[in-house]
Amino acid sequence: MDEVISVVARRRRWTLEQKLSLVEEVSRPGASVAAVADRHGMSRSLLFEWRRHVREGTMSGVVRADAAATLVPVRVVEEAQTKETPRPAVAPRRSAERTGKAVAAVEVVLSNGRVLRVSETIAPEVLGRLAAALDT
Repeated sequence: MDEVISVVARRRRWTLEQKLSLVEEVSRPGASVAAVADRHGMSRSLLFEWRRHVREGTMSGVVRADAAATLVPVRVVEEAQTKETPRPAVAPRRSAERTGKAVAAVEVVLSNGRVLRVSETIAPEVLGRLAAALDT
């Protein structure tokens, strides 16, 4: 007797947030990869793979907090204000407001052409996560 499959299974697309949430769920005390994968109707091997990528720091959009700092080329350019491309105001952090110091903006041009404009007071880990998430 031949088996007839009437439903075509499609690959699901998981967002980075969903992947991280599932990996976090697996890392809780007493949790198992099999139980979490079964509960969410996904492959156990895929969850093992995501966990390995997070642990090794190779998952796109994720930067390990303990990852070694790397050097990147930097080019300092004069700020050119034009009417066609007005710059959004960068909100200074409260600590800078209290001390009366001006907070400079840093512009990072990613390899894919996207531009990040952030306060100079941004935490390096946060900047790294933003750059990794937007440079895909």
